[in-house]
Amino acid sequence: MRRSIALLFAAAVLAAGVASAQSAAERTKAFAKLPDWRGFWIAKSRDNLGLSGRAPGFKNDSALTSSPLPYTSEWAAQVAERRKTASTTTKECGFPFPFVMENPWVFQFLLTPEETAMIWGGREVRHVYTDGRAHPRPEDLWATPWGDSIGHWEGDTLVIDTIAVQSTRFPPSLSEQAHFTERIRMTGPDTFEDQLTIEDPVALTKPWKATIPYERVKELDRMVHGLCDENDRNPVVDGKIVVAPAEK
Repeated sequence: MRRSIALLFAAAVLAAGVASAQSAAERTKAFAKLPDWRGFWIAKSRDNLGLSGRAPGFKNDSALTSSPLPYTSEWAAQVAERRKTASTTTKECGFPFPFVMENPWVFQFLLTPEETAMIWGGREVRHVYTDGRAHPRPEDLWATPWGDSIGHWEGDTLVIDTIAVQSTRFPPSLSEQAHFTERIRMTGPDTFEDQLTIEDPVALTKPWKATIPYERVKELDRMVHGLCDENDRNPVVDGKIVVAPAEK
């Protein structure tokens, strides 16, 4: 009896070892299929901001803000009304989606077979799940600054589907029913692009498309995170943003 039990235990251990080896081999193959997106990247429209921003008279080459969105007349009126006071009374720290894809911070990708993460120097993080899951059920889904993103690979192109993004004053200003589709791919050794399509039955009269180009930042060898409220000289006083004098 004892000999039989010992043989069964040994067989179970052997089977577990074989399964583990097969799993490791399969996972190695899954990693090998992923593209090489190592390094640090920045949107081309943001790589010449400088310490004090752009000089007066610069040409706006932003993929997200250089051309107007096809707003409905009702939504356009709401956006115009919100922007009358937003620039002088409202402060925001961080960049929501989709504006985060064209913000001034550098970022990097972290790729696994189950998920692609995008990590910015401003501490924003996008999680794109590529393990075959669906979006959460409506009762388990609520709007956040970066929404809920799932994706899949078509060769070396990452296709992303994003919903449940909070409506913000950032351009493009959209409703929480907006649906975003992205196709992200390398276009050269040091360049890639994000082909973005936005559909919004509340805010837009038709789908809106933009292509955001990026380039590699070769001067960095590690991510250094910052805080957008460091050295803040723009306090809100009596409900309005003011400029504080520099400390001596």
